[in-house]
Amino acid sequence: VPTVRIPRARARSTMSMDIPAFLTAAEAYPPPANADGTQMRFSYGTAGFRTVGTTLRSTVFRCGALAAIRSRVTGRACGIVITASHNPEADNGVKLVDCTGGMLPTTWEADAEALANAPDKEAMRAVIEKLLVLDEPAEKLHPPPPAGKDADPPAPHVFLARDTRPTGVELAAAASAGATAAGAAVTDLGLATTPQGHFAVYAAYRGWPNTETDYYDRLARGYATLCGFESTTSETENDSNDTIFVDCANGVGAQKLGRLVDAIRSANAPLSLSLRNASEGTDATGSLNKDVGADYVQKEQSVPKHGGFEELPTGSKCVSIDGDADRLVYFYDDAITKKTRLLDGDKIAALVATRIGEWLNECGDSLRSELTVGVVQTAYANGASTRYITDTLGLTTKCTPTGVKHLHPAAEAFDVGVYFEANGHGTALFSDDALLKINKCANDLNGSAESKHAAASLLALAETINPAVGDALSGVLVVESILRAKKWGLEEWDATYEDLPSKQIKVKVKDRSVIVTADAERVAVAPEGMQAAIDVAVASFGPDANARAFARPSGTEDVVRVYAEGRTRDIADALALAVARVVHAHAGGVGDQP
Repeated sequence: VPTVRIPRARARSTMSMDIPAFLTAAEAYPPPANADGTQMRFSYGTAGFRTVGTTLRSTVFRCGALAAIRSRVTGRACGIVITASHNPEADNGVKLVDCTGGMLPTTWEADAEALANAPDKEAMRAVIEKLLVLDEPAEKLHPPPPAGKDADPPAPHVFLARDTRPTGVELAAAASAGATAAGAAVTDLGLATTPQGHFAVYAAYRGWPNTETDYYDRLARGYATLCGFESTTSETENDSNDTIFVDCANGVGAQKLGRLVDAIRSANAPLSLSLRNASEGTDATGSLNKDVGADYVQKEQSVPKHGGFEELPTGSKCVSIDGDADRLVYFYDDAITKKTRLLDGDKIAALVATRIGEWLNECGDSLRSELTVGVVQTAYANGASTRYITDTLGLTTKCTPTGVKHLHPAAEAFDVGVYFEANGHGTALFSDDALLKINKCANDLNGSAESKHAAASLLALAETINPAVGDALSGVLVVESILRAKKWGLEEWDATYEDLPSKQIKVKVKDRSVIVTADAERVAVAPEGMQAAIDVAVASFGPDANARAFARPSGTEDVVRVYAEGRTRDIADALALAVARVVHAHAGGVGDQP
C-alpha cells in the first residue's frame, strides 16, 4: 500500500497538544547526571533505548510523550513496551511500537533520541513542535488503515506493557505519565511479552479484538486447525506430541505460556510443555537471562546452566525463549555424539519456508506463480542455511542489516516473506493480497482436495503466526505444527542441512561508533584498514575453508560483535580470535588483546 500525505487542514485540526502543560509535568522527571555532573546521554539502538534501569525515568517519560505524539500524528493507537529483552536483569529499556504494530519508523529515531536527551524545556519544545507539524516527507507517515475501520481506541492512545524486571513498575508509571501529559489515553496491559504489546497495537490498527485473551484465542485457533488436519500419531521416535521442555529465562514468558496452553487445551489441540527457569528472578539461580534463555543458548551453543536440562533423557525436545519472549531456539542432545545440537533461527526459517513452499506447490501452479516468496536474513545467517534455501528450496534470499526494523520491511516486500535472525527472532508475513488469493484457492469449488487442503493449511498457519513481530510463543506453535505435519522429530529437522561451525566474540572498544559498515553490515568501511586486515585473516585459511567473518558495532551494548564461520570448529574459533584482535587493534580496544 503506498504511503500518503495527510491533508494539511485536517492535520492542523487534530494536532493540538498542550505543550506548556507537558513541559511542566516533565519537571518531575529530570534527566540523570553523570558522576562529573554532566547530563547523561542515551542512544537509540537497534530496538530502542536500553541501559541500566535506574537511569531511565526521564527517558521513558519522554518516550511516553513520543508515542502519544506519534499516535496523534497517525490517527491510530501506538505502544510502548518497557523491557531490555535478553539483557541482564538490572538493565531495562523502551521499545516503541508504531501504529501498525511494527517498530517506530527509522525516520523518527533521531527525534526520539533528541527528545530523550533534550537538556531543557526549550529543547523539548523544539522537538515536539517539529513532530507535530505534518509538512514532512511522506515516508514518515504510514499507509492509511484498512478501509471502513474507524480508530478504536481513538487517537491519541498508547498501549503500555512491561516485563518482570524490578525497575519495570516505576518505569511503566513514568511512561504512562508522559503519554498522559501529552494528551493521550493509556491502556495498561500490565505484565506482557513484547510480542503481545505489538499484537495489541497491530490488532487495534486492523480493527480486530485486541485483548490478551484475543491474542491467545487467535494463536490457539490457528494451531488447533493445523493439528486437526494431521494424524494424531507420529512415525518418528521423538514424537512431536511429547513433552517440550521450555527454558523460560526466568522472564514474563513463563506465565504467558501457561495461559496459552490453557487456550490450546480449550481448543482441544495437543501441546505438552514443561516450564523450566520460570521464576521472576530474585536469586542467583533465578535471575532474568542469567546463564539461561535463548540468547545464552544460541551464543554459547550450550544448554542453560539452570533448569535441569543436563539431566533430561537424551533426545528430549527443548526450547529456549528470552526474557521478553520475542525469540526462541530449539536444542537437543544427540543420541550418538552426546553433544548438544542447536536449531537456531536459521533452522526455524528453513523449516517454515520448507513447509510454506510445499503447501504453495500443492495449491497448484496458478497460485504459486502469482505469489513472490522470499526469506530475509542478516549477515549472521549461517552460510549453509543460505545455500539450503536457495539451492534446495529454490527460494529467493535477501540480506539486510541486523534488527527487526530492517528485516520486517524487507519481508513485507514479498507476498509471503519469512525472516528469522540466527538468534531466533522472526516471523512469517502474508500480504493481504496473498491471503485473498489463498482463501480463493481454499474455497475453489473446482479445485482438487489436495489444493484446498494446502490452502486451508496456509490460512491456519497465518493465524498461528504473530504478524506484528517475532514471537516465541507463536513460534513454538508454528514449529510444532509443522513438525507434526511432516511427522518429524528434531533429528529429522536438524538433518535438513549441517551448519558450518561458527563463533561469536564481543570486543570492548572506547567508542563503538568508530566502526561504520556497509553491504548489510558485512563490510567495515571504517576505521581505515580494518576491513583489509579482516580480509587477510579470512584468506589465510585457504580457499577450501569456507571461511567468512565480519565485525559490527552492537546496537544494544557498548561492544563490537565479531562473527566467524568455517568448515571446521578449529577454523571458526581461530578466525574469530584473529578478527577480534584486528578489531581491538584498529578500533580502540579496551583492556588486554583478545
